[in-house]
Amino acid sequence: MAKKPKSANKKPLSKEKKIAFYAITFSIPLLFFIVLEVILRGVNYKGDTNLFVETNIPQAEYLIPNQNFAARYFFYTRTVPNPSIDVFLKEKPENGYRVFAMGGSSAAGYPYGFNGTYSRVVKDVLQDAMPDREVEVVNVGISAISSYTLFDQVDEIIKQEPDAIMIYAGHNEFYGALGVGSNENLGAFPGFVRFYLKLQRFKTFMLIRTLIVDSGKWFAEKFSGEKLDQNATLMERIVNSRSIELGSPQYELAMIQFESNIQSIVSEFEKEGIPVYLGSLASNLKDHKPFVNITEGEQPAALDVFNRATESYQNQNFDQAFEQFIYAKDLDGLKFRAPSEINNIIKTTADDFDNAVYVPSHEELIRNSENGIIGFDLMLEHLHPNQQGYFLIGKTFAASLLESMNLEAIHEPDYYKNRMFFSEFDHRVAWHRVETLKQSFPFVLGEKPEPYFRNYKSINKADSLAFRTVHYNLQWDKAKVELADHFEQTGQQEEAILEYMGLIRNQPWNDSPYVFISRIFIARGNYLAAEQFLLEAHEINADDAYINKMLGSIQIQKGNAQKAIEYLEASRRALPNDPQMLYNLSGAYYNLNQLEKAIEIADEGLRTNPNFRGLQSWRQQLELVKNQRIGN
Repeated sequence: MAKKPKSANKKPLSKEKKIAFYAITFSIPLLFFIVLEVILRGVNYKGDTNLFVETNIPQAEYLIPNQNFAARYFFYTRTVPNPSIDVFLKEKPENGYRVFAMGGSSAAGYPYGFNGTYSRVVKDVLQDAMPDREVEVVNVGISAISSYTLFDQVDEIIKQEPDAIMIYAGHNEFYGALGVGSNENLGAFPGFVRFYLKLQRFKTFMLIRTLIVDSGKWFAEKFSGEKLDQNATLMERIVNSRSIELGSPQYELAMIQFESNIQSIVSEFEKEGIPVYLGSLASNLKDHKPFVNITEGEQPAALDVFNRATESYQNQNFDQAFEQFIYAKDLDGLKFRAPSEINNIIKTTADDFDNAVYVPSHEELIRNSENGIIGFDLMLEHLHPNQQGYFLIGKTFAASLLESMNLEAIHEPDYYKNRMFFSEFDHRVAWHRVETLKQSFPFVLGEKPEPYFRNYKSINKADSLAFRTVHYNLQWDKAKVELADHFEQTGQQEEAILEYMGLIRNQPWNDSPYVFISRIFIARGNYLAAEQFLLEAHEINADDAYINKMLGSIQIQKGNAQKAIEYLEASRRALPNDPQMLYNLSGAYYNLNQLEKAIEIADEGLRTNPNFRGLQSWRQQLELVKNQRIGN
């Protein structure tokens, strides 16, 4: 009799065991990725890429845009741009009014940054118009990002309870991160790319992405012989397609991408009842030739149209010149300037959504440009505004927000332009950045010239510090302090004050520049002006020994001994052995007829520093008064 196969003797698995078997089988790889994700988070792989992180400001708990945030998007290039350093309170105040500014390099205020951003103008205007509210305007603009990045910021911004959103974006739809002509491009389906952006919140996904990209670059270099230029600018590294024809499939894809993203962004904010202010984009029309002249195809050559526009302008036919300059910009094969259709999409989106407001920033620049055509009067190069240009953009956004709230600006526009506190140093920083930019792609498409900075000779102290800031990573705030100190040493007090005022505008949470300015006014004998800055510093740091000491000294000057004692005792708690403080405190107690207390503190001062100027003679005067009273 034939034996049955061994398998025939086995009982079939029960339904429950089959479920358990498959569950274990599928859970093994899932468990692997979970463990890997935990490990990668534990070692902080790729760093923290959240949009907002905590900062180390001691006076309160603040958040700040994460300087490593853009690592999410730049996986092909090594250069990662940074957002602004606008801080805001971790817990939104009850009387708070919070606005976020989104966009690319123009939103971020390049090449100025800091006080050059249009959003800071908005902050100044809104705060004056709403003195009973704490206004926070946070700029999350980043160079070389497209509307995909803006969409990826939305959920994290919503968590911060914004009252309004400002968007000035659209120049980077071709060459920004994930743009259609970018090395960081991920394809033609906006929905898929937005889903991809959600996945990259996982460290495991970022690791896999990095492995794939690095392997691809290794194979490309191995078999093509081409190596990535480590000295190339961010613009040069990110660009893939250097010639995109107007109306081509790649062009149309960029328009579809922008429209889909901007409408999705506005829609997400609409769900939360958050108004969105969409600014129209401006660029240099008159004084910047097309980068790439496409001579083949059905479209006219961009340079030919630009030359006709120039001729029309010279013949004072400004309306015709305007249309021709616009067309020449749209025909430019290298699309670093947003084509006209982008502004059409912005306008249509604002019309289609109840929570969206169209901000005519482009129109405002046109209105303020020479003969109604934007050139170097408002632009530094192809699309980044100068100080006047950024101010006009900020003024226009502020006007739109105020109109929506039925408010008006408190001061005339020039007042707010002056409050940007731009100094020669700030302008020289911008000059060096633009000069560096112009020496490489896309301004130079062939062999690069000798870098200007190799033989550059600074024209003055401000220029020297600006040069070091741009080329040697000297911190902007440290450079301004060094320059202000130089101005103080050389008797240029107004110039020093301007540098400190720029610091105050950029770092309102920092008491130091307030103190520095107060010292200048004290040296001048202007105690009233010094007091105002010291009171601002005291609001920030109420326990500082010097701030309290000087406020106490000023109160003595004003004849307010009791208030002087309050400040000086606070200074004493922080720094008990300061002989000047003890000298002043002794005087304040004497003015309140507390002679014994005055003598006690004077003696304490002498024990601390017997040679402190005036203290010995003051002690003798107190003894004389004591003896007179005893004698009487």
